[in-house]
Formats: sequence, C-alpha cells, structure tokens
Amino acid sequence: MNLSISRRMLLRSAAAITGLGVLGGCSDEKTSKPALGITVPPFSADHLHLLLERLLAAYESKGFWVSETLLPPLTDAEIREQCHWFPGNLSPEIISLYQWRGGQENEAWEEDYPFWFRDNTFTSLARAEQEYKSMMASYGQIAENHDLLNASFPIAAFNGAWYVIPTGKHAFDSSLPRPVISVHEGVEVHFYSIETMVATCVDWVSHPEYSIDGTLPREVELSIWKQHNPGIFDF
Repeated sequence: MNLSISRRMLLRSAAAITGLGVLGGCSDEKTSKPALGITVPPFSADHLHLLLERLLAAYESKGFWVSETLLPPLTDAEIREQCHWFPGNLSPEIISLYQWRGGQENEAWEEDYPFWFRDNTFTSLARAEQEYKSMMASYGQIAENHDLLNASFPIAAFNGAWYVIPTGKHAFDSSLPRPVISVHEGVEVHFYSIETMVATCVDWVSHPEYSIDGTLPREVELSIWKQHNPGIFDF
C-alpha cells in the first residue's frame, strides 16, 4: 500500500476520535452555530485554474508527479454529457474544475501520485458517478442528509469519504453559497469554497514540513486551514 494512503487512513481514523474536521452540519444543534459573517468573493474560473496550477506545481516540486495521473481537460459540452446522471444543476465551480483537468481515472490505491485535496483525491466524472451512488446509498439514506446530498456533486473521494459541492439549497451558513462539504463521520463544511480549498492545499503542500506521506504537523495544518477559512473550526 502506498505510504501516503496508509498514513491518511490512520489520520482519518484519528480525526473521528479527536474531533478533527468536525464542523457545523444540518441538524438543529449544528445549524444553531453563529453565522460567520463573511463575504465570499464571486467565483472566478480563471482564479481557480491559477490555484490548481499552483497546487500541481507544488506537488511536483516535492517530486510527486501528479500531472502524469490527470486526465485531459474537458469541454463544457463533454462535462454536461458525461454528467447526465447527476440530478442537480452543474455549478460554475464544477464545470470549471473539469475544464482544467478531467480528474483522475483511477482511485488513489492505483496511482503512484494521487492528486489529493487534503485526504480525498480528484475524481474523474466516471468515478464521480460511482462515488455519488455509493454516497447516496449510505449517507444519503439518512433523512436529514438526503435532499442536500442528492444535489451535491462529489469532486473528490477516498475510502468511503467524499468532498462535495452543493448545487441546491443547504442549511449551512448563508454567507457560504457553495462551500466544500466533507461527507465522512458526518456531513460538515470543511472549506468556504472550492477556491479556498485549493488555496489551503497549495499552502499545505508548499510548506517545508509537508512530508512524503502527505501530512503536516497538526498545529501547522490547522493554522493554514484557519487562515483561509477562519471561523469554521471551534478548536
């Protein structure tokens, strides 16, 4: 097993125990959390592509040749045709992401250099369909999650966990139009937006202490996370 993959599985288990990554969700208790009171800048496809190029360069500067594992860019028409299965509306964030690259064809287990967004990897559209069905067959069966997840697109996944972008209404902070939501040990916001997610990942991977197993010291990781997404975490 790839060292970074085994390490990420260990950290994911630890996160469930310690509360790492547990944020506001959709229950009454969770939505009672005070509003962040922020303004997320309008989405920019050009800015997202710039950030993704920076993340790719950051990985390859560490010797992780992720460009070898990414599929070619897709056109708007190709994306819509390949996503006929998705019941929600494809948001500009989703379209722009796959216009940059088509994701990774294989799961992380099958790649020497997975393209990680923290501990989930960039899904191809074919894998996104499979991951969506798996998510809806599990977390989507919970009544309070169903409507949200039914219209949420899985842009990244690994080992029974997903990062999704909601394309319809959600019960999270109203100042976050389309946050990146983690579906694992709960359904919770992890990043303000896809742009702040990628910017956070750029700073993680670029950090001198980012290791070959794809991890950072916890205090460093959290500091960078909070810098780009202040107010989400309570600890």
